[in-house]
Amino acid sequence: MRKLIRAEAGVKLKRINRTVAGKTKQICYRLTSTRKASGRVIFDASEAHRAFAREVAINLEGQACRGPSGRGATDH
Repeated sequence: MRKLIRAEAGVKLKRINRTVAGKTKQICYRLTSTRKASGRVIFDASEAHRAFAREVAINLEGQACRGPSGRGATDH
C-alpha cells in the first residue's frame, strides 16, 4: 500500500507498506522529484524526511534562479 505523506515544489514523499499474508513486512519511503529522472527508495523515516526537505529546497532555489518565466537570468 502506498500513501502520499508530503508533496511540495514538485517533490513527493510516499510511504510504502509491503505486506505478506496481510501483515506489514517492510516499510520504506519513495522520494520523487521533477528534478530527477528516477526516484529514491529510503528505508529510514528520519532520513526520508530530511531528503524531502533538501530536495524541496533545491527545487525552490532552482525556481528562484529561473524566475517566473522558467528561463535563467542569462537566457534572453
